[in-house]
Amino acid sequence: MSHNEKPRVARRKRSVPELPEGFVSRPRLLAALDRVGPDAATMVCAPAGSGKTLLLAEWLRRGGLGSAAWLSLDAADNDERRFWSGVLEALTPAAPSLGRLDADSRAFLADLVDALDTLDRPLRLVLDDVHELVATEALRGVEQLLRLRPRGLRLVLSTRWDPPLPLARLRLSGRLADLGSDHLRFRPDEAAALLKAEGVPIGAEQVEHLVRCTEGWASGLRLAAGSLENGGEFTGASPTVSAYLVDEVLAPLSEEEREFLREISVCERVSASLATALSGRADAGELLARLEHRTAMLFRTGAGRRIYRMHGLLRSHLLTDLMLRTPRRVPALHRRAAEWLRARHQAGEAVTHALEAGDAALVADLLRRHALDLLLAGEHDVLRRARAVLSDDVVGDDPWLALTGALEHLDAARPGAARAQVTLAERAWPREPSRELHALRGLVGARFAHAAGDVDAEPGIDAVAERGSALSAMTLLDSGQALLAAGRPYEARRPVESALAFARAHGHGHLEVQCLTALGGIASATGDFRAMAALARDADELARAHGWLDTVTGAKNSLLLACAALLRADASACLAEIDRVTAVLATSDTLGQPGLGLLSATLGGAARFDNGQRSAGLRLMHEARLAEGPGPLPDGVVALTTVCEHDAATRLGRGETAREVLGWARERIPAAGEVLLIRASTQVVLGRDGHARNLLKPLLDGSVAPVLAWTSITAWLLEAEIALRCGEPVRARRAIAKALAPAERLGVLRPLVSAAPEVLDLALLDTPGSRRFTTDLRRARAVRGRQPDAVALTERERTVLRLLPTVRSLDEIAGDLMVSPNTVKTHVRALYRKLGVGSRREAVRSALRRGLVDS
Repeated sequence: MSHNEKPRVARRKRSVPELPEGFVSRPRLLAALDRVGPDAATMVCAPAGSGKTLLLAEWLRRGGLGSAAWLSLDAADNDERRFWSGVLEALTPAAPSLGRLDADSRAFLADLVDALDTLDRPLRLVLDDVHELVATEALRGVEQLLRLRPRGLRLVLSTRWDPPLPLARLRLSGRLADLGSDHLRFRPDEAAALLKAEGVPIGAEQVEHLVRCTEGWASGLRLAAGSLENGGEFTGASPTVSAYLVDEVLAPLSEEEREFLREISVCERVSASLATALSGRADAGELLARLEHRTAMLFRTGAGRRIYRMHGLLRSHLLTDLMLRTPRRVPALHRRAAEWLRARHQAGEAVTHALEAGDAALVADLLRRHALDLLLAGEHDVLRRARAVLSDDVVGDDPWLALTGALEHLDAARPGAARAQVTLAERAWPREPSRELHALRGLVGARFAHAAGDVDAEPGIDAVAERGSALSAMTLLDSGQALLAAGRPYEARRPVESALAFARAHGHGHLEVQCLTALGGIASATGDFRAMAALARDADELARAHGWLDTVTGAKNSLLLACAALLRADASACLAEIDRVTAVLATSDTLGQPGLGLLSATLGGAARFDNGQRSAGLRLMHEARLAEGPGPLPDGVVALTTVCEHDAATRLGRGETAREVLGWARERIPAAGEVLLIRASTQVVLGRDGHARNLLKPLLDGSVAPVLAWTSITAWLLEAEIALRCGEPVRARRAIAKALAPAERLGVLRPLVSAAPEVLDLALLDTPGSRRFTTDLRRARAVRGRQPDAVALTERERTVLRLLPTVRSLDEIAGDLMVSPNTVKTHVRALYRKLGVGSRREAVRSALRRGLVDS
């Protein structure tokens, strides 16, 4: 072709690609393209196989957005004349006036801009595969289009990596919009549609797995579909995946660059320094930056964007390739990575690489130095795998390894395994142990003592040789928990807060969750339920992010959230938390957590009772209390169980159960105000208001203290009920005011919605607090409904009541009970009177509504 001859551009290069059969549209990406303003160009930048071309083809094929033009670029377009000829031929069908322009004219660019500015409707031009342009002249052409911004042109660039153009200035000025890899990654719903279109419909869980494995990469998902359809496994080492990666990603690289990628593939994330350690290359940082640009499958992450992460499938392929080529180098590289990470105190990753290197001696050395840090950081899986490679002889000869192993087992609620580790430590105990080793044994011993109910056992902070260490932080936390268990919550706060500060300063997330949960327990014990809920939510968020919900600490935190939900009268939220607790307790030994199961059953039973499952709720609480045995229990658990079970039993007319609860409480917390409260409530049900008022007096005047901060609220509401029954409305209002003030301060609603209906009605009229509290109270009342009055039934009356829903006559019921028909009729009349009804049908309905009989 002569210089004067106009270069020809193949039709396929300027034709918008056809959408294949089974193409999956992604409306969110089309909408993102539509949102770009008329004054900005768009850059779609993502690795090969991300779906860039088909996305833009669909976007252009949609009507109503103006004319469209397409140009697929290749290496030949690095010739400036060929590039501009291609642009003109692509634009001319949509704007015939451009066909008269001469690309060789000095005024060509000005003429082109002028011509585009005169178009009636904007023209969308997609330049596909811009990464093919490397020549200065061709790149200058793209830069000029971006810089001059013709009004009639909407320019879209599609590329595997950023071209060497002054893009930063355009981005800062808002003249360049980006659609990158993060945007183009397939979401689970999109991936499911793609797989279905490929003829591989799979379950949601499998889709989630494939999205994680492929990182939402379109080609990865299609390759996965092919592997699954043929019954094979899908990894980066799969033949089809490897072939694609070699052809599309690795082929343009030199062998030197590919070898560098193989060497760093032993690490999920690398810095320039670590890459230098692995490859021995002083220019590793420069090479990483270059490969990020050239492959688009090496990404910068983290603070300061100094860490590089390789796409999972590419890393899997390279690591497999490395193992096949030079298998002996793999463990050596892992060992090199472990040493580099150890020197920088990145213990978890160091242990992981030592395990991959198969170096048990290095694993043992890392555990000696960092086991406690790993435990506090929540690296449970790393610790478990590390322990699995250590021989009994290695652990048996090292008390520190054995005792840290005991702590790991205790943290995971495996007391039997923990005792075995303690035995090994005692056998190898040195004649002159270091202060740290002595303190570690003290900490382990204190945890076993707490499990046996010895709340006075403290690990001894002064015994720790090095303050500010992981061991010191664990000791502080345990000391605070011991003080809380001993009923000294105000003293407990300071050591736990010190441990929390250490956790945050050193990035020990699991210790942070434990401290937040402990502080939530302290807030509960001091009556600060708003703080309890806030601390528990913080702990839950952190535990959820790291997968620690199914630990004993996670269960304890869920109990705090359940308690907060119950107190704000949200029974459904409470039950959701209790379900999580139940799942953990089913697979864990609650060593060192006395009353955990009883507390869970009490909260769950009370929530079921509030949700209308009244008999089931009482049964759950009753059976859990009987199963607890005579061992020591925290006063708070005893008080909560007492109040909740007695209230349920009284409302259901289970006098025998109510008396049993009272006897149990008198043994456990004889001087607590809760004992007076439940005695008074029984007297109210029996109609002995004067006696009830006398029992309440010491609780109301403060001469007898309750264990639970909200018990006094219930007491004042009971006093209001007595006053109304005695015709003393002014006194009732004063009592309600005494209840409402602490209820709003503490954020507690359940005692109010559980009060007698006439008391709650008056409280809603007299609420002096904030509009939000009044709204919450009305909502809780509406959700739960009006609570029926408690009734006191004898055991024989309850037996007769249970038979009333049957088709048996009263004479037949008398025969079943081996009593006279007149005796049954006497019991029935008494039931009608107590339930306020006049017929058997009405009695059954009332009993069902009150939960006195099962539905």
